[in-house]
Amino acid sequence: MIGIFDSGVGGLCSLKEYRRLIPRESIVYLGDRKNAPYGTKSKKEVIDLAKRNVRVLQEMGAERILIACCTASSVYRYLNADEKAIVFPIIAPAALEAARIGNRITVISTEHTASSHVFKEEIRRISSDADVTELAAQQLVAMVERGARDGNLTEDDGKLLDSLATRIIALSPKALILGCTHFSHLEGEIAKRVYPTVIVNAAKLGARALANERRSVISERRGRLTFM
Repeated sequence: MIGIFDSGVGGLCSLKEYRRLIPRESIVYLGDRKNAPYGTKSKKEVIDLAKRNVRVLQEMGAERILIACCTASSVYRYLNADEKAIVFPIIAPAALEAARIGNRITVISTEHTASSHVFKEEIRRISSDADVTELAAQQLVAMVERGARDGNLTEDDGKLLDSLATRIIALSPKALILGCTHFSHLEGEIAKRVYPTVIVNAAKLGARALANERRSVISERRGRLTFM
């Protein structure tokens, strides 16, 4: 069984993508709406919440845990060795894909993730000359938690996305990382506003990367089966 956690509904995009790829594996999802949003909390608070969520999912039987939250993934380096051994953060797959697309990259994320510069550090580890701009778009989290989705926006929601898109277009990025899983629910609305910039969806890419790993594990276990 795998565990997936986020501060709310954002990580459901990761769950949906993982379920599409590996439909029969047992999954437990933890949406920590009681402590949401994570993106405005201090580093210590986010670390404590991440550790607690890992412990809860382990106690429920999860053998691998997807941190389907970029804010929580940004504190991965502060987890202990036992915690790191079981969790799968979603920053690296998105950084790798964005670096593959081009050297001018914009990241939109929560306040905490933007200030941590975790995406910029990971991208530049892959491509040292990458031009990376990180923009905090914390308001989108509340929008999504209120029900904003692709094709279902209020007038104010649309204006907020228009304003954000103007800032993004001014930077002329080749790739735009949705550096918060909540933003996956608005991928279509964002994409049409910033076209032809390529959208990099951290929620989906993280789920795909974990699914690839799990396929290998499942295949290895099947290979060990003996029949009497």
